[in-house]
Amino acid sequence: MNQQVSAQSQKLLLQIGRKIRRTLDLDTIWQQTVNSLGQTLGVSRCVICPYQSSSQQVKVAAEYCQEPFIPMLGVEISLTSAPHITQALETLKPVVVESFAADDPFERHSVLVVATAYQQQPNGIIKLHRCQGNLSENDGNADRSWTQAQIEFAEEVADQVGSAIALATLYQERSQRTKELSQFKKEFLSTASHELRTPLNHIIGYLQLTVDDMADDPIEERAFIQEAHRSALHLSKVIGNVLDSIQSSKACQAHIELDALRSQQKSLNK
Repeated sequence: MNQQVSAQSQKLLLQIGRKIRRTLDLDTIWQQTVNSLGQTLGVSRCVICPYQSSSQQVKVAAEYCQEPFIPMLGVEISLTSAPHITQALETLKPVVVESFAADDPFERHSVLVVATAYQQQPNGIIKLHRCQGNLSENDGNADRSWTQAQIEFAEEVADQVGSAIALATLYQERSQRTKELSQFKKEFLSTASHELRTPLNHIIGYLQLTVDDMADDPIEERAFIQEAHRSALHLSKVIGNVLDSIQSSKACQAHIELDALRSQQKSLNK
């Protein structure tokens, strides 16, 4: 297996990278990553956990797991109780762990931990498990040490995954902002329509009463005109607020697009 990985590593990296870049869906990226690494390196289990710098724990978001080993999908891992994960996140270097309790619930024998990152900022963690049990009895894989070629291969994949995660996250954030902006526009138009129609209807109504000579005397006629004038002033104020809101919305959207353009330029310049 070691020789096969070494001979085909570049080809496999291109294939894996191509798969990952075809999608902007994070769930798909995570699952393709664990499947590709798990199958290529022949491990018992491969999991990936997204990471945010403000979080004190990570959660297994996708998993490749061979039978009969216990799945870890959805398991939350405290960083305070996992120094090997913290080390990988802080150094962005692979970490190998080979000391586990005999009664470890996940039957881990040896683990390779690799962080994913973008522009030196970690955004995920990949853990490759070699487990005791049936797998080691079949091919002895759990008893072999990780080769330098395998570690470098995992690092290369993690590097590509880190960039893919960053791009997919940016895409999802922009999609969410677009949805929120669309909802805001819908609510804004509904409110603006009501605020504009109300004083306009008052103006039309009072002027129509005056034109139709519905006033009982000049005093009431003057009152109708005053009400129409008051509603006209209110309408002018509402229109001003609407125009200010539109200008503010355009400026905000331009700022968002400018930030996105700058991020893309930085990526291209790397």
